[in-house]
Order: sequence, then C-alpha cells, then structure tokens
Amino acid sequence: MLSKIPFQPGIIKDDTPLSSEGAWIDADKVRFVRGKAQVIGGWETLTTTQVDGICRGLRTWASNDGALNVGLGTHTKLYAYRGGGLYDITPTGLAAGNADGTGGAGFGTGAYGVGTYSSPSSVTFYPRTWTMDNWGQNLVSCPHGGGLYEWALNTSSPAALITNAPASAQGLFVTPERILVAYGAHDGTAVDPLLLKWSDQENNTVWTSSATTQAGDYRLSAGSRIVRGVATRGQNLIWTDSALYSMRYLGDAQLVFSFTLLGSGCGLIGPNAMAEKDGAAFWLSSSGQFYVYNGGAPTVIPCPVRNWVMENLSHVQADKIYASANAAFNEIWWFYPDARDGNEVSRYVAFNYAENHWTVGTWNRTAWHDAGIMPYPVSVDKNGVIYYQERLHSANGGAIVASLESAPVDVADGDNLMYVSQIVPDFEDLQGAVNITLKSRLYPSGAESVTAAQSVTPATTKLDTRVTARQVALQLDSASAPSFWRLGAMRLDIQPTGSRR
Repeated sequence: MLSKIPFQPGIIKDDTPLSSEGAWIDADKVRFVRGKAQVIGGWETLTTTQVDGICRGLRTWASNDGALNVGLGTHTKLYAYRGGGLYDITPTGLAAGNADGTGGAGFGTGAYGVGTYSSPSSVTFYPRTWTMDNWGQNLVSCPHGGGLYEWALNTSSPAALITNAPASAQGLFVTPERILVAYGAHDGTAVDPLLLKWSDQENNTVWTSSATTQAGDYRLSAGSRIVRGVATRGQNLIWTDSALYSMRYLGDAQLVFSFTLLGSGCGLIGPNAMAEKDGAAFWLSSSGQFYVYNGGAPTVIPCPVRNWVMENLSHVQADKIYASANAAFNEIWWFYPDARDGNEVSRYVAFNYAENHWTVGTWNRTAWHDAGIMPYPVSVDKNGVIYYQERLHSANGGAIVASLESAPVDVADGDNLMYVSQIVPDFEDLQGAVNITLKSRLYPSGAESVTAAQSVTPATTKLDTRVTARQVALQLDSASAPSFWRLGAMRLDIQPTGSRR
C-alpha cells in the first residue's frame, strides 16, 4: 500500500532521531520554502581577483554617480570593489591583524611571545573583524581595536584616518542624524571597552563636546565590552557581551542621546553575529541563545538545533561568527567555526523567520551581505574569493553538493516489522539527479543497514526496494551541475509484516 510520508519543514538535531519522527534531522545546502525542502541557489564569482587575508567585514552601497560599491575588510587589508574593479585601499601603515582568536584573558592565553613574561594576559586576543558604514557616499571603517578611517571613492588613494577621531575603537556606525559613533573607544588616555564617543552632527572631524556641538560620550555599565552598535529603524542598538541597550537621539545640546537597558543576559557573542532586517534584529548571544528584538524586550527564538551548534562551536573563535539576512527567502544565516573542522568558519545555521523553522549545513563563507544595493547577496570564502550568491543552479559552474536526511518512520510505533518494496519519488523542477537510499534498523540502538543508492531523474517513476525493518529513514543526495530539486510528497509502499523479533 502506497503511503505518503509527511515531513514537517526544518531540521531537528537536539532530540534523538526516533523521537523526531515526521521531521528532518540533517541537511546540507537545503532550505525549506512554503513547507517543502529544496536546494539553495547557486553561486558564481563576482570578480576573478581575490582579496588577501580572511574577510570579516562587508558593506555594499551606491555612490552618487550610481556606481555599485563593496567594501571588504580582511585581517590584512581593506579593499573596495568599484566599477567592476577591485582596489586595495588599505590605510597607510596599518599592520596585519590576527587571523585567529587566541583565547581570553589569563595565564596561557594570547599568541606566543605576546604580553609580559610570567604574567597573565590582561586582554583578550581577537581575530581582526571590521565594521563599516557610510558617511554620505564615503566609506567609513574601523578594524577591531584600530583607528577610524574614511575613504572618499578615489581608487588611487587609500582610506585615511579621520581627523580628531578617537585613537582607536572596537567599531563604529553612523546614525540616521549623520553622527559618527565609535564604541569601545579610546578616552584620550586608555582604551575603555564600554565607552561610546560620537562626533558632531554632519561633521565627523569634531569630537569635543561644547555648547555649540553635539559631540559627546557615554559609558555603559552592563558587561565587560561593547561588542556591536548599529543604527536600526527608530533607534540605535548597542550590544555588550551581556546586555542590549537602546540609544535614541534627543537632539538636545546637553543630552544628545538617551540610553535604555533593554535586556540583560542577552549580550552578543561576536561583533558580526547579528543581522538586522526591517527594524528587527536577530543575534546569537554569548549565553548560546538565539534572540530577536523588534520592540519591547529581547525574545528568545526557540531553536531545535541550538545545543548541537553550541556544543560544537569553537568558542575561542566566536568573533568569527558572521550573520546576515537573506531577505529573498525570509532567512537569517549564521556562519560559524565548528571545532570539529578546525579554527575557520565551516558551517552555517539558518532561521526562516516567516515560517519559523531552521536548517543547517557546511559552508566556507567568512562574510556575507544581503542583496539590495547589489542584485544578489555577496559573500567571500576563506581563500578570498568573492561571490554572487543565489545565482542560477551551480557552484560557480561546478556541482552543488546537497543532502537531506529524515528521522525514521515506523508502523504501530515499531511494534511490528514492516516491508518496504517501493519508493515513488515526487520532485518539482528537477535538474540533474537525486540519489535516494533507505536506512533501516530493527532497534533504535541496533546496527543500521543502508540500501544501495538509486538515482532519480525527471523520467523516473518508481524505485524498487526490498527492506524489512522496524524503522526506515530516507537519505537524499545530489551533486550535479546544474542542480536543483524541490521535494513534493514522497510515497513508500509499506506493508506491515505482522511478525516480531
């Protein structure tokens, strides 16, 4: 008897496979759209020129002449993509930063030879990340712990230090009122990781507070460092490592901004681990929870893969986590370093905020920026290759390797054995081929048997099998160029045998 096998959208990894019946338990390069699984879009190189170093900062914008621009910050350089060319605009004298995080404060942390001999490190050594924004059509940028720079679109000249700006900062952003804000700023004597300093309105070279300027400063109290600040709809949001603050413009010469603590215990795990879409902010907290803020108070996003992500995250490399919206599919992606794979970003977890489900996979992407200014999302891999994402159905001309695995299904709660004699596939817009295997067991902790993979093409009507078991799971794999499939209602010919073992 042919039976449709209904599976709910999204991936569940924090429960046992048997308790996740009716769900998918693993995936790679597969998303869920309108409740059905499909292969993600393809990608192709934006330019044949690669950036030097590992990119951990991206910004796209259109200049007054209509040109599309991309700012890219790596641990060694600062680049601009403009007019179809890639240009090195690294500030004069800027030395290379750390490619990797080397641990927190205390004995045994930091790179070899860094710090005072026989004394504990007093600072945390982070990988170099960048924050970027626009001052009009100009690019303003800040390498973590470095100076504040401005680039005026001249491809023959590097970015230059902003006059009178703090000597260093952890990052920057520009408010809608055209005020440049530096956080984790140098106070003139030393770095204060909780200090915000800002320029006068419409003048990023004036940083001294007076009766005739709106320049000023403010020190937050919750947390040990400001991790990120960003301008959002109606307010600015400031994350420390333990809290979220609102920073609202008042415009009074004596009180330019007001600061409100929005939530505690919800700080940001790394400077690029948040993404904003239409005024809503999504982030991964240092406590390991995923949060959303859309007014009111920060709210935990239930995540059925959270434990799996956090147990395997390389926490020393947490500043490498890179989040971005992918608005065409109502998604927020987090690319993160998994300790099983080494120090570099190697995997992703993605949340569909419109349909409320999650997916996971492997991918070497160290930075990503959503489409909008550019016609497609822009990403960079660890080798410095720049890509257009969600473009056609190949991996820069090669095969997209995608997979999807279901939780096991059974009959009569596994009390009886079942015989599976046939698979009737159902795919929409199938390009290339999909291989299907069945994984079966007699008992949840028993040995697993795997059938030989059978290929499904647009001409395939059915697959014959001979599997007897208490529980059976589906495994789908594809590796074609081009490659695309959208799963419909898969059916299996399942017959209860009536026998027990």
